Amino acid sequence: MNTSTELVTVAAEGGGVSGIGPLVAGLAVVALLIGMVQLGIRKRRSKPRPPRPEEQPRRPTPPGGGGGAPTEDGPEDGGRGV
Repeated sequence: MNTSTELVTVAAEGGGVSGIGPLVAGLAVVALLIGMVQLGIRKRRSKPRPPRPEEQPRRPTPPGGGGGAPTEDGPEDGGRGV
């Protein structure tokens, strides 16, 4: 027998079935990835949503009632404050 006839005979007898293994493994990996994404989506939906800006905690006012904006005048004596 020559080499080309042997290759055709091997392929016809099921030697090409070895290509199905990687295909099945690839499909299993894809199915696993899809499942993990779905699990992540479910987990994220079960968590509480982040608070809206109006629901954010507020700073308490200082005890002196000085809730005004800070001044940018610098030190009272006009120096650099070093």
